[in-house]
Amino acid sequence: MKNLFRNRQILIFLYSIILLTALTTILCFFIWITPSNFSYIYNHPFDSYNSTLGFNHIYCINLPFRSDRQEKITKIAKFHNLDIDFIDAINFEDEKTLKNYLSDPIVSPRHKACYASHYRTYELVVSNNYQSALILEDDIDFEVDIKDFLNIVQPFLPDDWEMFYLGNCGVDTSNTIYYHGKVYGTDFVLAKSFSPACTHAYAVSLRGAQNLLKILVNISKPVDLALIDLIHTDKIFSLSLLPSIISQWKSYDNPSDVSPGTQGKLYNLKNSTLELVGYRRVS
Repeated sequence: MKNLFRNRQILIFLYSIILLTALTTILCFFIWITPSNFSYIYNHPFDSYNSTLGFNHIYCINLPFRSDRQEKITKIAKFHNLDIDFIDAINFEDEKTLKNYLSDPIVSPRHKACYASHYRTYELVVSNNYQSALILEDDIDFEVDIKDFLNIVQPFLPDDWEMFYLGNCGVDTSNTIYYHGKVYGTDFVLAKSFSPACTHAYAVSLRGAQNLLKILVNISKPVDLALIDLIHTDKIFSLSLLPSIISQWKSYDNPSDVSPGTQGKLYNLKNSTLELVGYRRVS
């Protein structure tokens, strides 16, 4: 009887060891087949559902007299429960302020003012010691499900990212892919930036803002093209999300302040926030 009891204990012990080994093997297997998921998720504590879309701060560059645009951004912020900090854009007629920013004489006053406004925003990021900040221009529209999209994509940003385009005016793809998958039926790609035209919606890390303050100086072309040059020469590490989840709101009753009289190509969102809250484009 004692031998039977002892044999039963030995069998239970052996089964426990086998079960523990099997569970450990299964766990290691899943970690092995999805290493990027685990490492990125634990290294990047983004909260995409908070009031700043997972970044430390959101800035919107806005000319004070464009109250029509500020009204649209305010409605976007209310719809998505966001805290957006409006900062005054530099007017192209403000020659005194523009003298503080070096650029080639071939750069028009309007483009120089755009550049100076972005440069001053980098200064704010650094002076406030924000680890990341989303920089918006005031002629934009948000994807309705932007928080859901960012919640899936943001964890895949590498530790050393410096810029992150949430929207641009081109098909900006490269062969260096960090995420590729379907979100609500839409095929999304997070990749190293190639030629992300326009500057209406991008984030910078603290390191990125510090770097831009050093290298984005004395420009000889519009700021979005100057940034592309830095990306092409690997002086700044930038990523882009495609398709865009923030696009420019192009309408004939919303003229460009930088390039008056131009309309440009229209990049539609899957679900427009501005259209949902009642705005319509004038064509």
